[in-house]
Formats: sequence, C-alpha cells, structure tokens
Amino acid sequence: MIMIKRGWTLFFAVIVLSAGLSFSALGEEEEKDKEITSVSLEFSWDKAPKGGDLVGRVYASSSDPQFTIEGAEYIKRDDTWIFGERPVVEVALSARSGYYFSSLKRGNFHISGCGAKYKSSEVDSDNIYVTLEVYLNKIDGSLPATTAASWIGTSASWDEVGGSRGYNVKLYRDKILLATISTTAISYDFASYINNEGEYSFQVQPIGFYRTQAGPWVAGEDKYTMTREEACFSDNGTWEDTSKGRRFLYKNGAYPTESWRYIEDEWYYFDSEGYMVSKCYVKSPGEGLYCWIGADGTWDAKKDTAEPNRNKYTIYY
Repeated sequence: MIMIKRGWTLFFAVIVLSAGLSFSALGEEEEKDKEITSVSLEFSWDKAPKGGDLVGRVYASSSDPQFTIEGAEYIKRDDTWIFGERPVVEVALSARSGYYFSSLKRGNFHISGCGAKYKSSEVDSDNIYVTLEVYLNKIDGSLPATTAASWIGTSASWDEVGGSRGYNVKLYRDKILLATISTTAISYDFASYINNEGEYSFQVQPIGFYRTQAGPWVAGEDKYTMTREEACFSDNGTWEDTSKGRRFLYKNGAYPTESWRYIEDEWYYFDSEGYMVSKCYVKSPGEGLYCWIGADGTWDAKKDTAEPNRNKYTIYY
C-alpha cells in the first residue's frame, strides 16, 4: 500500500506540474499584444483653407481605444494658402499598451471629414507608431485683383495679392503696347522703356501656380508723362550701324524718331524711321532758325540760319 500511495503521489505531482505548465502557457497567450488592422479617423479644422488666407489648424479624432492620436498638422513650407494648392495633413498615431500596428495599407484606413482622402502611410520598425498623410480638397477660385496700382517715378507699383506667385505687367505708350514682363516683386522700374515722348500707362495681373488661378488685369490709377524736352535727354542707349544708316537703340529695342537727342555732349536729330540725319537743316522748335547738322550727325550752331538753301539741302521740320 505504501508503494501504491507513493505511485499515486508521483502521478498527482506530474498531473499538477502539467496543469501548471498549461495554465502558464494560457496566461502567456492571453498577454500577447493584439494586432491593429483598422484605423478610423475623422478630420476637422478651425477654418477651411482658402486662397490667400493664413494657414490655420487641423484636427484628427477617433473613438478607437487601440491607439492614440499624437498630433495632426498641415505639411506647408509657408504660412499662406495658394490658389490651386491641394493641402496635405500629416497625422501621428501610437499604439496603446497591449496593441501593435500591422502592415497597414489604404484599405485599412477609414477616413471622414473635410473631404480628406488617403495619401500614404508608414509604420515604424517596432510596429508602434504610424505616420499617415491625407489630401484635402484642392483650393479652387481665382486670385483677387490687386489694389493701389500707381506710378512712383518710372516704377509701376501695386499692393501684394496673398496667395499669388508673381505678377504680369503690361506697359503702354499712348495706348500702344510696348512690353509685357513678369516679376515676383510688387513693383517694376520701366526706366529703360520710358525714353520717348508720350503718356505711359500700365496694367498688372496677379498670377497663381496654375493658369486658371490668374486674377483680373487692373490699370494703374495715373499715367507717367514724358515731355519732348525730357525725352531729348534719354541717352541710355547704344549706337547701331545698319546699311541704311545709324540708329540709337534703347535696351527695350525702341529708338527716337523725328526728335532730338543729347548724347555724349552732342545734339543729334533722327528722322521718321529713327535714322540719324547729316548734312541737312532741322527747323528749331519755337524759333525762326534752322539748325545745321554736319557730316558726323552733330549740330553745328555756328552754321544755323533763318534762310537755308532749300535747293541744295534737305530740310526737316
């Protein structure tokens, strides 16, 4: 009987030990972290993104107890929304204790609010953190018109238009288009274009990052006037020799016509086609004299006369 008792004792010890191991294994299985295979998020903002407005705040929320939202923010290099831009939001998530993220893809995310749509996601090597990026709706609409467009000396100037990437500017002389330029500044110096007598005006248009975002053209509030006398001293050009004669060209390709120019301490006169005249007379404005133009094209006051030989010399009026 003693041997039998000892045998049962040994048997029960093995049974108890086995049971203990089983319970321990079950306990370990219960303590294993659970996989997060679905993420639900709802987005909201303090104000909807609008072209020209300052960038505001964006929020992400969820009632899911498996993870925590660490933060949400716009991915933006500057602080102003641009017309035609598509806002991107980055959200940081972390798994709570007892959970981990699986290899999440587009289909694992359920997103709502603000028109948000999945862009990309990345799970860290420990499967604890997720970085999610979503798109919001594209910012539609065209840029507003600029204001306070006016001349400051020979510079056209205007107010900045928020959300624009630059401006187109058109320059006119006596309503004839002279040039169209583009600039990122809020002014442009047309000194190299203003060199002939006339009334100068301009129009400015804000432009966005897409053609459809361009704003309306706005005309300057005033005009810049260059008188004939002022034009005479526009000497910021260079001489050009052609088969027909010499011209004095400005940087913008313009040249004086039927007018005087004071260049390098000498007076010159140019005909209707812009060529320098020589060996001729030019009627002096407001006086009864005719100015003599020598062979080199310069005015020689010593040979001026009130009665030029019309049969021998060309006369310009």
